[in-house]
Amino acid sequence: MSMPLNVIAILKAKPGTEQQLHTLLAAALPKFQAEPGCIAYTLLVDKEHPTRFLSYETWTDDAALQVHLTSPTMTEAGAKLKTILAEPMELIKLDAFAGSTV
Repeated sequence: MSMPLNVIAILKAKPGTEQQLHTLLAAALPKFQAEPGCIAYTLLVDKEHPTRFLSYETWTDDAALQVHLTSPTMTEAGAKLKTILAEPMELIKLDAFAGSTV
């Protein structure tokens, strides 16, 4: 049995574009959560660095993540992100320790 794939994505907004990024991500969130293979999808804003946004995601497997990354919602968001982000999105794939609750 394969383990779910945990992902953290880090997005850094250009100063002054934080609200644009927040609005874009908030609109996309329910669509991302409804995608096949999505177990959990949470969006977060760094309290100490308000230009830094993170997603914490759990997918059934890497194939589900790849479908997500090429989904119409992600493709549409990607075009807008080019003008909002200060640098490319960082995607970190993680395996959970046995016994972890998240």
